[in-house]
Order: sequence, then C-alpha cells, then structure tokens
Amino acid sequence: MKFHGIIPPVVTLFDEAGNLDLEMNRRYLDQLISKGIDGILLMGSSGEFSSLSAEERKLYVREMIKHINGRVSVMVGVGHTALKEVLDLISYAELQGADGVLVVNPYYWKFSEEQLFRFYSIVADHTKLQVFIYNIPLLTGQNLSVELIKSLAETFPNIKGIKETVTDFGHLRQVLTEVKKVRSDFLVFSAFDEHLFPAQMIGAAGSINGTACFLPEVSVGVYTAYRKGELADAEQHHQKISQLMDIYSYGPTFFTQIKEAVHCRWFDTPAGHRAPCDVFPEDLRSKVAQLLKKIEWKEGVQS
Repeated sequence: MKFHGIIPPVVTLFDEAGNLDLEMNRRYLDQLISKGIDGILLMGSSGEFSSLSAEERKLYVREMIKHINGRVSVMVGVGHTALKEVLDLISYAELQGADGVLVVNPYYWKFSEEQLFRFYSIVADHTKLQVFIYNIPLLTGQNLSVELIKSLAETFPNIKGIKETVTDFGHLRQVLTEVKKVRSDFLVFSAFDEHLFPAQMIGAAGSINGTACFLPEVSVGVYTAYRKGELADAEQHHQKISQLMDIYSYGPTFFTQIKEAVHCRWFDTPAGHRAPCDVFPEDLRSKVAQLLKKIEWKEGVQS
C-alpha cells in the first residue's frame, strides 16, 4: 500500500501496572481508523519504542498488524542503536505484513556522512519493504543533511521517503526541492503539527504528527480540505491545531500527555505509564481535559 495523508504515530497503551494492554490498543486503533486516517505508524517515538523490550515490540507489532488487517497502510518503527537489532526488527515487520518501516539514524554517537550512508545502504539492501528515513535531530543529536538524503534516494529505489521532525521548515523545503530533482516519487512527511498546512502547500505527501494520535479529525480536516482546494476550511482546522500546541508544554516526555489525551477521549480508565515516565505533573490530566474542551471538541471528553 502506498503511504500518504495523515498517519498517526500512535502511542502504546499500558495498563495501570505499566504492562502492554493489547485489547485496549486494538480498541484505540479502531477509533483512529474510524476517523478517516490514511495509515498508522507503530513503534515510533510516540509509541515509546525505547521503553519496550524486543520481545514486547514484536508482540505488539504482530498483534496490531493482525488487528488492522489491511484497513490502512502500516509503517513500523525499527529504531535501535545496534544495526543487527534494526535488521532483525525489519525482518520481523516484513514477516508480519507491514507495508513499510521507519528507520531512525543510529543515536548516541555522531556519525559521518559516509557512515550514515553505509547504515542506510545496509538497511535498504536487507528488505523489500518501503523504507522511510526518520530525521529527528532533537532526539538523535544529528540532523541528516539534504545531500545525504538526496544521495540515498537516488541510489536506493526502496527508500521511498522521509519523516522530517525538524523545527527548521527551510530544511523540509530543501529536501522536497532537491530530492525531487532525482526522485519524483520520493515522499516527504512533515511531523511537527504546525507544519502540516504549509508543508502541504509546498508538496509534502502528508503528516505523521502527534495530535493526530488523539484528535485525528483535525489533521485529516487540514489534509482533505487542502486537497479539495477548500482553503478556508483547511485554515480553520489549522487554527485548531495551533490551539492544541500547548499540550507539548505540559511535561518533558510528550507521549505522556498524548497518552492522557487518548484516554481522556476514548477510555474510562486512567492511563498507564511505565517508569520513569509514571512521574508527571499532578495537574496533567486536568490540563489535558481542559485543552480538549477549550477547542470545543467535546466528543468523548471525560471531565
């Protein structure tokens, strides 16, 4: 399946003891799919892949892909510091029926351009799946250059695109402009919520953004309205996204407050968090609930 449009980087739901709650995750994905999303990213940064063991990651990916059952395209995050582990996770995602993998550059060490090219070349040669580069310098400490991305796109046909989690919108624009010169089919996805609308205006394929995890209708509204040429409607949805940006200031680990928002909308049980992320501001839940009410999206919001 081809990737496009709004692809929520879903949070991974735990029970109150911090264990995977597979049934709740299934119900959560059903809610998202019912809101008109175009795909799902499992085990991205919002999915806390770095907090789960390899066995837990595989269990979750297997059960969620089985449950999605082809209703939307599925991308699986395979981030790890060890290349062998990355390749193993890719093979497992392919075996389970994923449509693509999201591959973050190795973090902890800063690598040269040649080393990064070597890393992605091994990944591309390892799989027949669609490979998406994941550029998130905020967490890796290293921004992937336009030249590197362009070279990878030109060399490896199965490197289909990139998720650009960058504050510098100019970098995203440069990637779109330069890589299209060598690969017209290369897909660039914005990640920061407020980049969704302007990124559409310059040719992005869609967005993999955090607020789509709990209010997918707003992002879907921007994307759909823009594609139809209904700019006033797109602008109204974009303004709601701007109002939601406060959620990222409520705590140090953004997936914690996103998870609270998911529970606030769709579940009548407290959100489960895994240590050390079970430590968060006492007023987090009430602030999240108030934010959802503030933008007048009242469906399912728990007081």
